[in-house]
Amino acid sequence: MRFESFFKKYGAYLVAAVLFIAAAVIYCFPLTQGKVISAGDGLTAKCAVQESVEYTQQTGRHSWWNGSMFSGMPNYQIGGGQYKSARLLAPIKSVLQRGHWHTAWIFIIYFFCFFILLRAFGIDKWLAIVGSFAIALSSYFIVIIAAGHNSKTSTIALMSVVLAGFYLIFQKKYGLGVILAMVFTACGFSAHPQMAYYIFMMIGVLWIAELWRHIKEKRMRDFLIGSLLFFAAVGIGIGTNCSNVFANAEYAAETMRGGHSDLAVEGQDAGATKGLDLEYATQWSYGVDESLSFLIPGFMGGSSAYPLGKDSKLYKTLVAKGVNARTAASFCEGVPMYWGEQPFTSGNVYMGAIVCFLFLLGLLIVKGPYKWGLLAATLFSAALALGHNFMPLTELFFNHFPLYNKFRAVSSILIVAEIAMPLLGFLAVKALMDGAVPKEKAGRSILLAGGITGGLCLLFALLGGMLFSFTSTYDAALAQQLPDWVYQAIVDERAHLLRSDSLRSLIFITLATALLWLYAKGKMKAGWMIAALGVLVVLDLWPVDKRYFNDNNFVTKKTDKAYFEMQPYEKILLQDPGYFRVFNLTASPFNDSRTSYRLKSIGGYSAAKLRRYQDLIDEHLSKMHLPVIGMLNTKYIITDDKEGGAMPIPNPEALGNAWFVGDLVPVDGARAESDSLMSVDLRTTAVIDQSFVPMVADLHPGIAPDASIQLTAHTPDTRDYEVESSAPGVVVFSEIYYPHGWKATVDGAPADHFRVNYLLRAMNVPAGKHSIHFVFDPDSVRKGDTIAVAFCILMYLISLGIIAAALWKRFKKA
Repeated sequence: MRFESFFKKYGAYLVAAVLFIAAAVIYCFPLTQGKVISAGDGLTAKCAVQESVEYTQQTGRHSWWNGSMFSGMPNYQIGGGQYKSARLLAPIKSVLQRGHWHTAWIFIIYFFCFFILLRAFGIDKWLAIVGSFAIALSSYFIVIIAAGHNSKTSTIALMSVVLAGFYLIFQKKYGLGVILAMVFTACGFSAHPQMAYYIFMMIGVLWIAELWRHIKEKRMRDFLIGSLLFFAAVGIGIGTNCSNVFANAEYAAETMRGGHSDLAVEGQDAGATKGLDLEYATQWSYGVDESLSFLIPGFMGGSSAYPLGKDSKLYKTLVAKGVNARTAASFCEGVPMYWGEQPFTSGNVYMGAIVCFLFLLGLLIVKGPYKWGLLAATLFSAALALGHNFMPLTELFFNHFPLYNKFRAVSSILIVAEIAMPLLGFLAVKALMDGAVPKEKAGRSILLAGGITGGLCLLFALLGGMLFSFTSTYDAALAQQLPDWVYQAIVDERAHLLRSDSLRSLIFITLATALLWLYAKGKMKAGWMIAALGVLVVLDLWPVDKRYFNDNNFVTKKTDKAYFEMQPYEKILLQDPGYFRVFNLTASPFNDSRTSYRLKSIGGYSAAKLRRYQDLIDEHLSKMHLPVIGMLNTKYIITDDKEGGAMPIPNPEALGNAWFVGDLVPVDGARAESDSLMSVDLRTTAVIDQSFVPMVADLHPGIAPDASIQLTAHTPDTRDYEVESSAPGVVVFSEIYYPHGWKATVDGAPADHFRVNYLLRAMNVPAGKHSIHFVFDPDSVRKGDTIAVAFCILMYLISLGIIAAALWKRFKKA
C-alpha cells in the first residue's frame, strides 16, 4: 500500500493518537518532573482503605470489612476486597481504567472514548478529533480530575462508548455495537454507578427518539431487534459486575442511601421514600440562571477558590491598603469568587462558547429525531440539576424514578448536557460538510446562531453590572470575616470577571461564526476549516480548565507523602498494644479519614455510612454522649493541646472489646432503643429491640462473679475471643452489627448473634470456657462472583464469536 493511500485511510487515527497523548502529557507536564497530583478526595480515599491495603500486603488475603472507619463497615465502596471475576476483566480494565492511577491517562481515555462516540455517529474522522477535544475539555470533566474523582472520569468516558454502541446497533451495525455496549458497560458501570445511571438516562431519551424514527419508517421489527440486542449487551456487561452489584445492593439498603433513618420513619417522615434525605441530596443544586456558565465561564464567579493573581485589581487594592505583598498574593491565589446557589464549588460547568454556538446551530440545521432527543437530554439534565430550585420535578424523580434517590449532588447530572450539546454541535458541522444544508440556509443559520449566542454575551458584557448583585446567600459569613472594603473589592472582581469573560466568549463565537460562514460559502476548504476550528476550540476551553486544574495541583512526592507522616500523638497511641478506637476532635471527626490511616476511628468520611451509625452520630456522638462513645471501645479522645498540637486523653468510659451484661431492657422501636442508651448503665445493661427478644427468651439475668472475656486475635474481617463463666450469660461486643455476612461460631459450632444498643453485636454464651470466632464472609459476594464469572466468560465468547464471524466474512469475500 502506497503511503498516500495508507495515510488517507489511517492517517487521521495516527494523528489522533499523537495529539491525544501529546495533549495529555502537556497538560499534566509536572508528571514528567516526578510530581503527583494532590487532591483532597484522593488523599481521603487512600486513608479510608489503608487498613485493607496493608492487610493484603502482609497476608495476600483480601478483606470485605474495614475496621478503621465508623467503628467498622463493609468496604465495598472504598476498596480493599477483590472479586474473582475482576481477574477475568483485568486485561481490559488495566487499560481502560488506568486513569485510576495515572492522571495523564485520564485525558487519553477521555479523548479516545469521545472520539469513538463521534465516529460512531458518522462524524468525519478529522472533525471527530476536534469534537473529542471539545467534549473532554468541558470544565467539569477537568475539575473532577483535580478533585481526585478518578472513578467518575472512568465511568463518564467509558459509558459514552456504550452510547456509541447503542447508536451503532440501531444503525444495524450489530456486531460492533454489541461489543462496545457489552465490554464498556462491563468496565465502566461499576466504577461510579451514579455517572453510569445518568448516561443510561440519556440513552433512554435517545431510545425514545429511535422508537419515533422506527414508527415513522414502519420498521418496528428492526426496532425490537435493536432494543433486544442493546438490552442484552448491557445486561451481560452489568452481569460481569454481579459480585459488586449484589454486595452493594445489599449494603445500600443498610446505608444512608437505602432510606431515611429508622428514627425519622417512626415520626413525621413515615411516608418518606427509601433513599437519601431530599435536602441532603439537593445541597449541590444549580442556580436557575447558573446554566449561563455553559456559555460564559465566569458567569457565577467560577469557583469558591479562584486564582486571581497579582495582576488583579483586588491584589492592587490590598497592597494599596497596606497589606503585605506576600499576604496579598497568597489571598489572591484562592479568592471566593463564586456567587451561585451551591455551598461551594471547585469550578462551574463551562461547555465552551463555541460548543454553545454549534449546539444552537445544530438545532437550526440538523434533521431527524436525534436532534430532538439530544435537545431533550440537555434540557432534562439542566432541569434536574436545579434540584431544590425546581422541586416539583426533583421530587417527581426522587420519589418515583427507580434508584434516582440513591444519589446526591444532583448537579452532577449535567454530564449528560456536556455530552449531548457538543455531540449535536458537531453533527451540525457534519451536516455542513455533507452538503445536507442548502448554502443559503446554512449561511443564514450560522449567522443566526452566532448572533443569538454572541448577542447574549454582548448583553452581559454591557449590562451585567446592572442585572446582578454578584452576591450570594452564602456571603453572610464571608462578609463577617472580612473588612467591608475587602468584601466589596471581591464583589467588584466578580462583576469584572463576568464582563471580561462575556467579551471573551463573544470573541470566540464571532471567530467560529466567521469560520463556518466562510466554509459554508465555499470560501474555505474543509481541511483548513477543521484545523482552524480545532485551534479555536482548544484556545477556548484549555485556559478556562487551567483556572481549576493547573500546575499548582501537582506537588512533589515528598510533599504528598507528608500528609501521611506519623504525628506525635499517633506514635504514642501505636505503643498501646491493645485493640481500641479513638475519637479525634482535632479534625472534623465525621468528615475526615486521616485518623483512619493508622488508627481505628469511630469517625471517618463516607457518603454511604451505615444508616444506624449516622443515627448514632446525630443523636449521641456529635453531642459527646460519653457512655455511647465508650461502648464503641473508644479508649482515647484526641484533643488540641496548649501548643496547638494533638494530645490523646484516656477515656475512662471505654468499655473494652467485649463485656458481660446482667440485664437486658426490651424496647419497642428505634426511637426508644436510641433514647434508652442514655438512661441505662451500659456496663451492666444492654438495650434490645423487641424483634430480637425471642433470641434471649430463656436467659437468666445476672453476671457470674468469674465471668471474663478477652479478644485474642483480630484481622479486619475476623475476631477471636476466649470466654469463661460459671453461668450462661450475654456478651456485648463493641463491634458493629451488620445483618449480612458476619458469621459466628462457638467452639467451632455455628452460633447466632443479635443486635443490642442500637447497633452493637451480642451473643448468648453457655457456661464454661469457650472460643468465639466471628468472620465476615458475605454470601452476596460469593454468589454474585459466581454469576459474574459466568457472565465474563459469556461476554468473551460472544465477542470472539462476532470477531470470528466478521473475519470469516471478509475471508470469503477475498
